[in-house]
Amino acid sequence: MLPPLPELTLLAPLLYVPADRPEIHHLLEGRQDLGVCSIAVCLEDAVRRENRTAAASALGEALARIETAPRAIFVRPANVDALSHLLDHIPLERIAGFILPKATAQSIHEWIERSGGNHHILPILESRESLDPGGRRELAHACAAHRGLIPCARIGVNDLFALLGGLRRPSGRTVYQTPVGRVIDGLLEVFSSYGVTICGPVFDRMDDLATLALEVAEDVDRGLFAKTAITPRQVPVIWNAYRPAPQDVEEAQRILEPEAPAVFGLHGNMLERACHAEWAKRLLYREAVHANGGAC
Repeated sequence: MLPPLPELTLLAPLLYVPADRPEIHHLLEGRQDLGVCSIAVCLEDAVRRENRTAAASALGEALARIETAPRAIFVRPANVDALSHLLDHIPLERIAGFILPKATAQSIHEWIERSGGNHHILPILESRESLDPGGRRELAHACAAHRGLIPCARIGVNDLFALLGGLRRPSGRTVYQTPVGRVIDGLLEVFSSYGVTICGPVFDRMDDLATLALEVAEDVDRGLFAKTAITPRQVPVIWNAYRPAPQDVEEAQRILEPEAPAVFGLHGNMLERACHAEWAKRLLYREAVHANGGAC
């Protein structure tokens, strides 16, 4: 079984990068301070179909060229055949795992088998199964069956919009103000019951940082982190929304005090150690990350 990914990787924003981006090796070896702990290099929808073979070759050359990889690098092949090609043609020691697009329960098992159980797999919940309550259970069950190899699942909102009658996120709206918001809440209910972490969805309006901030706040209310950024401009907004409020920090500290009552009041809120201890631990971890400058 692979060692688990660092907890910070599953909290911090992930930057989405097309594999055919010029000078991608500079990005992979960390010459730029992007504020992220992990990068998703896409060989699927972000690259034209006729350019994918060349992009995969360029990625392999870039990975072989870099001297260090300070960030976790995840590669998103288009399908299982592309995965097999990459397994044979790129320096696998440089990457943290693969991203499985349009995941189904069947493809999750297939990718785990094809990769020999030697690599982390991050499924993207963006297929028709994600829209169906029964399909969601099958997806969650498949992820839970490979818990050591699947640290989390991600949400592919643009594909979900397309499946819901060819929709697109309206300008100025968070995803939770659209039909896809209800899909996310349904996924959260099912995946939480299986103990599988899911991550915040991408926000594809690059210049609307105000609405992005509102959406990340709603992500946090649902316990969704590691949101995918599509431009470095989004990263500070996501990090800032992940910073806990001082009142929440104080409440978390009081909840975890060894001599704290089982139930007590603070700031007009009822706090129960038995119910709120896990929330308090996670919140104080986020606070510690920010106190350390959000260092990856």
